[in-house]
Amino acid sequence: MAEQVSEPPAGRAAAPAFRRVRPARASVDVAFQIRNAILAGRYRSGDRLPTERELVRQFGVSRVTVRDALRTLEASGLIRIRMGGQGGPYVAHPDVRVLSENLGNQLQLSGCTFQELAEARLALETAAVRLAAERAQPADLEALEAALQEAASSGASAAGASLDFHEAVARSSHNRAVWMMFAATRALIREAFDELHARQPDMAGSARRAHRAMLDAISAHDPERASQLMREHLSEFMERAARATQAGRAADAG
Repeated sequence: MAEQVSEPPAGRAAAPAFRRVRPARASVDVAFQIRNAILAGRYRSGDRLPTERELVRQFGVSRVTVRDALRTLEASGLIRIRMGGQGGPYVAHPDVRVLSENLGNQLQLSGCTFQELAEARLALETAAVRLAAERAQPADLEALEAALQEAASSGASAAGASLDFHEAVARSSHNRAVWMMFAATRALIREAFDELHARQPDMAGSARRAHRAMLDAISAHDPERASQLMREHLSEFMERAARATQAGRAADAG
């Protein structure tokens, strides 16, 4: 099926004209202005930007400069370049995969340790479950219950099912920033989850019991209880990870 093209709603003000840029930093300025126009809401997800020819005219730069700027914006996930008759630059729809990849790269480049990531997760998810206990709707509770049932029957994929429950908690917070930050870090912690579940078979059962207690607290709209349970659950995970690390070091030394 052909992808539908989103056109600006009737009555919206005409797209703003861009100002000419200085040649020495032309590509950077072009990307900067287009980015600001998108983030200010003058263009929305799915909107088509001016054609390459029109951008050349408005900015007063070469086609090569415009293409460089558009490639920069595409790499950052702000726009998509489509081919064909309806091709051209379009404002991208939000994609947490772009955030996850960029965040993962930056954390690795910074030398971020697993311990630091686990501490950040503790802060994020205790806030998420507190909000979920305050805001969860019947559909959220159903999604949380479904994640629990999936974990109970998942077998070898218990680690992924456990993370599904945590993501359902983040969604139940009804805070898009909280959910996107969790989703962006999910891939970073999945490898550790898989390894720990493989090394410690009792971890799956312990997680299910903790998740059930958390769901009960969320259903009862008890944010204090839910937050405490999440803190205990993630603290146990950190302790398990620390023990596994120490065991690995001892094995290497021996």
